[in-house]
Amino acid sequence: MCNFGDGKRRRIMTCLHSQARTVSRPSVVAALFLLSTAACAVGRTSSVGDPVSERTGAVPSSTDTPATGQGFGGRMLVRRASMQLEVESPVGISTRVGDVAARLGGYVERSRESSGGGVEMTVRVPEPSLEQAMESVAQLGRVTKRDISADDVTESVVDLTARVGTLRAVRDRLRALLERAGSINEIMNVERELARVQSDLDSLERRLEYLRGTASLAELNVGAARERVLGPVAAVIVGAGRLLEKLFIWR
Repeated sequence: MCNFGDGKRRRIMTCLHSQARTVSRPSVVAALFLLSTAACAVGRTSSVGDPVSERTGAVPSSTDTPATGQGFGGRMLVRRASMQLEVESPVGISTRVGDVAARLGGYVERSRESSGGGVEMTVRVPEPSLEQAMESVAQLGRVTKRDISADDVTESVVDLTARVGTLRAVRDRLRALLERAGSINEIMNVERELARVQSDLDSLERRLEYLRGTASLAELNVGAARERVLGPVAAVIVGAGRLLEKLFIWR
């Protein structure tokens, strides 16, 4: 404690300044400890999420619930579909499928043509237009296989959105704390923790963007192969097989 009995103004101001310094530094350290604990709690749960977090989506970053990609009951669904076609000639099929996707506001993600004339491609279309895209592609040939599935990612998106909000708040508090830091050691500690929190925040935001991107744009895989034309012998064999089937199975 300081002794103010001498009444000298300079000693009073020196003592008050000394007390202020002894209080402000521990407060910075205590605040940094609390913020680090909160950030670590978020980081420990951030490793649990979707298995496709390594990919990124080309959609704007936002914490608002998106208007697209929502299925029944407001659930957010990642929808995927696949189709196999038999066509008279695979030439130009990839272009025609790409035109279908472009007309609906989508794009071709990948396309490959084999040496045997087959075509394999993946297109992205707005999720509400997935069925319409499949109907248009079905007009290009004879559909031999058709499949559609959906993954519910609503809980993952809600969870990631909450974590992003928490880490943003921690980051803002650390930035404010950095301005109050008085010593080189305090500045280094706060900057190190700020860099770690920002890294975790960037990772969560990328995962959130990817989930929203895959929910708003459905994936459609299309495979096309040349239709087989039977020769005379094969046609006779197939016809005989169908006749035998009718003798044993009526319905």
